[in-house]
Amino acid sequence: MLFTTPAFLKATCMCIIAALGHVETKAIMKDVNETEMFYYEIRPELFNWTNGADTKFVFTPSLQNYPDLLPWIHYKFNSKNRHGYLYGTPPANLLERQILLDIIGLNKKTYQVETQIIQLNIFEKSEYATNEVRFKINNLNVEDMFHEERIPYLLDIFRQNLWLGSKQDLYVTFLASASDLGQRLPLDPNDTEGVVVNLGSSSNFSTILYDLEKEISPLQKMNKCPKDFKRTSVERYFRANGFNLDWCSFKLVELTIFNHNHTINVQDKKSKTNYAEENVWELVESLQYSQSMYTDTTKFNITLLIFIMFVVGLILSIGIFRWYKKKVIFF
Repeated sequence: MLFTTPAFLKATCMCIIAALGHVETKAIMKDVNETEMFYYEIRPELFNWTNGADTKFVFTPSLQNYPDLLPWIHYKFNSKNRHGYLYGTPPANLLERQILLDIIGLNKKTYQVETQIIQLNIFEKSEYATNEVRFKINNLNVEDMFHEERIPYLLDIFRQNLWLGSKQDLYVTFLASASDLGQRLPLDPNDTEGVVVNLGSSSNFSTILYDLEKEISPLQKMNKCPKDFKRTSVERYFRANGFNLDWCSFKLVELTIFNHNHTINVQDKKSKTNYAEENVWELVESLQYSQSMYTDTTKFNITLLIFIMFVVGLILSIGIFRWYKKKVIFF
């Protein structure tokens, strides 16, 4: 677990403040499944606060008795509705099946501090996903995915139209902001960062998904993926539900089959594969940007070198001319 000094000091101060007025709080239970993405919405009402238009809140979640969260648990704050969101995907074979999280809330209008405890109960999944659909949504941020029925709408697009065999067990296996995976932030702060989503199922990929993969394969060869590409045969399903997909990042991936008797080795292998792939396939735009920056820097260096050589040559020419002129006059 990695802790930065600012995060440690902030969490420590918040814990001290909370401890001064600490009252034993009953934990709120949240049941989650391993390898399945969960999220928990932190509302001001959790601390019996009114979410007024002139009120600001700060929520600081951490693993109980530690200054930070576990590596697979993430936190985002939505400044629009002033709600916080805990989310992540519990890995398989966790030794600790009950995880306690402290949520410290600060009401910046009254400077009241309250603490709430969330207990995550992690259950073993009866059947792991063996196939994943991976893609990026351009027009949303991570916190937008937790709004109302957005995730169920996304799942239904696949269950009802693209991957009918996954009706029984389709679930979100991974969700992250594109910027958290290395893609550069948008120049305009009002633009969305984009969300990377993985959907998994034990069902075989459908013919529709294989056909879609072939359909968008020419996009992989493009130098820059068009953000408003709308020519896929299934685009209408996503647009109707407010999803603008980056079709250059769309991939079908077969996962390692889990075996409950040998989950440690399999999970290690899967984790390494996931980390490698998650930092490659969905970062096409970021890599292209880096390559273009490298190309521009190289061109600039070459131009600067030529200019310096030209100036040096000019100075030498003037010096030689003056020396030759003096020599002629002397003779």
